[in-house]
Amino acid sequence: MAQDKTKLSAPQKRKVFRTGRSMAVALAALLLVMSGLSALVSCGNDDAKDYKYSLTVTDATIHGLENKDLESLKLPKSIDGVPVTKIGNKAFKEYLAITSVEMPDTVTEIGDVAFSGCVSLSKVSLSKSLVKIGGGAFSECPALTRMSLPDSVTDIGYYAFSNCKGLTKVNIPKSLTTINPYVFFGCGKLSSIDVPDTVTTIDRYAFSECTSLKKFTVPKKVSKISSGTFKDCTELSKVEIPNSVTSIDTEAFSGCTKLTKIEIPITVRSIGKNAFANCPDLTIYGKKGSEAEVYARANKISFKES
Repeated sequence: MAQDKTKLSAPQKRKVFRTGRSMAVALAALLLVMSGLSALVSCGNDDAKDYKYSLTVTDATIHGLENKDLESLKLPKSIDGVPVTKIGNKAFKEYLAITSVEMPDTVTEIGDVAFSGCVSLSKVSLSKSLVKIGGGAFSECPALTRMSLPDSVTDIGYYAFSNCKGLTKVNIPKSLTTINPYVFFGCGKLSSIDVPDTVTTIDRYAFSECTSLKKFTVPKKVSKISSGTFKDCTELSKVEIPNSVTSIDTEAFSGCTKLTKIEIPITVRSIGKNAFANCPDLTIYGKKGSEAEVYARANKISFKES
């Protein structure tokens, strides 16, 4: 077979080289665009550059916004390959434009007053791995109407949801054992709440000024109804107290003007000053000779033997 002995001239060789190089550049550009699109899809709506943050070897903490124009936040799962595990103290405090927040499941802690005063915040999707909600984390968020707490939560700080005037529904997960002071203070539209029997402590003023709360069942392992727990819950008309309770503290039910009947078990050995003050139509039911009867007689409250 005859061989093709045609040789390329120098200009022809340069043309072939330029063509090959152009194709390589075009291919590289295409790969770069595809890579960028992939990264954009994987990191969600918001980029790490939109946030203030700090990094350690193992954790990333978000401290606030660099991009003040953002209203709907979808927090990144990681920054520079490090998982985002915490939202820092005061991170988004009083950011008035924020309307919604979606957290990745890497987040385990929300810092103190992290979203306090976010008056437009109406929707929050919490991490399924969340363990701690800091003190005042969502306080003064009047547009927030519902809150779904994951089963991983074991710590909700003081005032966490206080004065969330629009909050109508919140679940308490079985992972929680203590409701700290003032957690739901001033949640004026919270009409009912189910507290699981895993809760052993409801601390002072936890539900004070929940003026729409109509009924409440005290969990079976709670031993004390703390000071001011239900103070000024003006719609509260039904309360069930278990035999585990041994004391009812000062002002526990003060100002519950619609509370007309309550049965106090014989296990209750002490009732504090003004525990049932300003409950004008109240009748206390209990055993004859019990602390309930002694308190009722001393405070001129109607008593009936049960």
